[in-house]
Amino acid sequence: ALIYAYETGYNIVFIQVRGRGYSFYESEIVPKNPKISLDFDPLEYAITLGHSLGIEVHAWMNSYILWSGKTAPTDLRHIYHTHKGWSEANIHGKMDSQIKLSEPQSPQWEGIYLSPTHPEVNPYLLSVYSEVINNYDIDGIHLDYIRFQDEIYGYNRLGMSVFEESYDINPKDIVRGIISTRFGWSQNFVDSMYIAWDKFRRDAITDLVGNIYAEAHGGNKNIILSAAVKPNLIDAKYRWYQEWDKWIQEGIIDFVVPMNYYKEISDFNNTIQIMKTNLSNENLKAVIIGVSTYNQDAQSAADKILLARLNGFK
Repeated sequence: ALIYAYETGYNIVFIQVRGRGYSFYESEIVPKNPKISLDFDPLEYAITLGHSLGIEVHAWMNSYILWSGKTAPTDLRHIYHTHKGWSEANIHGKMDSQIKLSEPQSPQWEGIYLSPTHPEVNPYLLSVYSEVINNYDIDGIHLDYIRFQDEIYGYNRLGMSVFEESYDINPKDIVRGIISTRFGWSQNFVDSMYIAWDKFRRDAITDLVGNIYAEAHGGNKNIILSAAVKPNLIDAKYRWYQEWDKWIQEGIIDFVVPMNYYKEISDFNNTIQIMKTNLSNENLKAVIIGVSTYNQDAQSAADKILLARLNGFK
């Protein structure tokens, strides 16, 4: 891949080194992917080769997604096995760790996630990122799956108890309609609880991004932090609790790559216009439009690159 990148004029590559809870590098925290020989370090190899070719190497690392195979991880040190209580739970209280992997899931199901609101999950993930930041001569960290799986998630028991400690309200009571004017609450209070519960979930993601950014830019380090994000920034905020416009505004990310993978150019353009409406010109500089090539031909992809450039994107 790096030789191809060099020959075709790319100057930055994202090398995936954390997929589904395994490492593609040497780690004291994360077990190595069993398909990689023990004496080989793919990340170190990529950095050495990339730098010799004048290419920036960014470590592409999945965040909250943990596993999506039809059978469990073979290595019993995998977080899937060791910390069942860290997994996400849906609105009905079913934890991801209880899912029978061998049975077909819904087409929308992406996999088993760690719970962003569980008090031990973000510190664990920060340690995973910090290890790579401090042990490797990387140019950047690229975050993927830095969000909730969907809006029906966020109901990890311990995560909810953290919210309840602050507000004296159980989040399940909010979504079940028990916190309602029918039971004597004021409309203002009901509205404020819905807002607080959504904000609590968004802030869990934002806190991790901010802490990784501080680690990547701490001391004399200047490692670039980027993230793959949902392309419609309104949906990103309210459905996936991924408030990436705020990350840019607060300066806790160097750039984002909206996954604008729509085949229809009208859909592709719609998300671009939403970005332009909601972000200042200065903040738009931190947006690099992601164009897909897996679902469209070269001319269609080229048309979208041109459209993005005409709209002022780099």
